[in-house]
Amino acid sequence: MNSNWLLIFSLFLISCSKDEAGPPEPDPVSPEGEMVIEGGGQFYSKKVFVDLSENKQLSIDRTGWDLGFYTGTEFRVILNSSTGMMARKLDKSDITAVSAADTAGFIEEVSFNAFSTDALAYIDYPDGDLNKTAIAEISSNADDNKVYILNRGAGVGNPAPERGWKKIRVLRNSNGGYTLQHGDINATTFTEVQLEKSGDHYFRYVLFENGEVEVEPEKDKWDFAWTYFSNVTSFGGGEIPYPFQDFIITNRNVQTAMVKDSVLNFENFVESDLNGLTFVGTQNSIGADWRAGGGPSTAPAIRTDRYYIVKDANGNYYKIKFTSLTRDGERGYPSFEFKLVKKATS
Repeated sequence: MNSNWLLIFSLFLISCSKDEAGPPEPDPVSPEGEMVIEGGGQFYSKKVFVDLSENKQLSIDRTGWDLGFYTGTEFRVILNSSTGMMARKLDKSDITAVSAADTAGFIEEVSFNAFSTDALAYIDYPDGDLNKTAIAEISSNADDNKVYILNRGAGVGNPAPERGWKKIRVLRNSNGGYTLQHGDINATTFTEVQLEKSGDHYFRYVLFENGEVEVEPEKDKWDFAWTYFSNVTSFGGGEIPYPFQDFIITNRNVQTAMVKDSVLNFENFVESDLNGLTFVGTQNSIGADWRAGGGPSTAPAIRTDRYYIVKDANGNYYKIKFTSLTRDGERGYPSFEFKLVKKATS
């Protein structure tokens, strides 16, 4: 009898522990979904980060930052390409010695209005290569770090307001991070910001008016971003910077491949079809390719003949197809659908 009661009591305890554990946790990897990107409407006021595995988006003001400071091993600084920002280096190392006299001709040259191959040197190249930024790598030798004149680009609206000009100088600090000096063109003093290289983000961001600000999600928490963007085009004589609406930026730890419907229909693409695809890891691997038109004679429209395979930072594979450029006829709200093709193995 005693052994039987012991068995019953043990089974009771096991049953209670199962009840306390509750239902199993939901799968953190979304199997499929549809999304309308909340881009802010016809003036493209937002930059929107998308995380497929969590089926969510983060929308920020695209004018809410100026510079990004890389947290990796290199000392690199990026411009806010979603405002048309440009930077030109001077041959001076003292920011207080720079005035409007040092910027003669800059209004015409350091601008998208220049429509010149010379302006290519003043933007960060669209593929996201940190060796091709407008601001040179920050040197350990302070004297090598020159002053730059920045055109902050344009804001949101029609006409879009000019965001003005700044002068900056960036140094390495004693803590292994960055020191940013910035001021108005004719200022004899400057504001200084100290930035660390730590954190779970690829970049630390600064808005001149506010100092350090939060912008993008953690590096493993987004796959691509939709934004207004500083792109390039060529008419046979070299690449020329120009502003592009509806650009797709791929995260640095994400790879993509494009598939034509004529080769394999979106609905029929399965895990075995991943074999043989060529994946690309550049920032502009989708870029402007997902839509067509937008020139003087052609209205922009979704390319319906293609879709994309996205391999995220965790090794999940998704297929994604853009389905609309507008919401109720208004630009700035494109939509897409996605489905999980292969879940990452733990």
